[in-house]
Amino acid sequence: MLLKVRNMLVGHIKNNVNSYMFLVMAFVIGVSTGAFTVNGLSAVQRDELLNYFQGFMQLLSNQKIDSNELLKIALYENIRIIAVIWVLGVTIIGIPLIFMLVGIRGFITGFSSGFVIEAMGFKGAIFTLFAMIPKEFVIIPCIIALGVNGINFSLNIIKNKSIKNKTKETLRSRFLSYCAVTLFYTCFILVGVIIEAYVTPVFIRMFTPIII
Repeated sequence: MLLKVRNMLVGHIKNNVNSYMFLVMAFVIGVSTGAFTVNGLSAVQRDELLNYFQGFMQLLSNQKIDSNELLKIALYENIRIIAVIWVLGVTIIGIPLIFMLVGIRGFITGFSSGFVIEAMGFKGAIFTLFAMIPKEFVIIPCIIALGVNGINFSLNIIKNKSIKNKTKETLRSRFLSYCAVTLFYTCFILVGVIIEAYVTPVFIRMFTPIII
């Protein structure tokens, strides 16, 4: 079963290598832009963000983290992204917006990790590695894969826009396949959400005394 899923994923990537390459580039550009934006912050902005971050860490260290509440928040945020990508995939003009969304996600990742590393040096790098990156290793590839899925379906709509009923039946089956693939990657994103809600707080508590 696992081998079949693996072969299916490898075949999917090979068949869509260009889409994956461009979406990864959009994400990397977003990460780079976010990291460089940190360097453009004024001293006042940097101090405000650092004080907020340290205050947040202090708060987490002094009270019990409600992992169930974190799970709800993380679910809401990620399901919203999944829904937006799904909607963009069923529209003709959705392709450039998918690239933009992936780029924005990269910007958020680059800015948040870049700020922590820039502000705290080696300690920030260790914190980022253990408290921020684990969930990203699961969620980001799935978001990129969902983006490729959306691009493919959007291209199918363009190709079949004014074709006869036989092809429209094919498009209908592709729509069901599109929804199934979206659900498939959503299940993997749920793994990342669980890591964010139940594993990340453990690392945060572990590194809080070192950071603050």
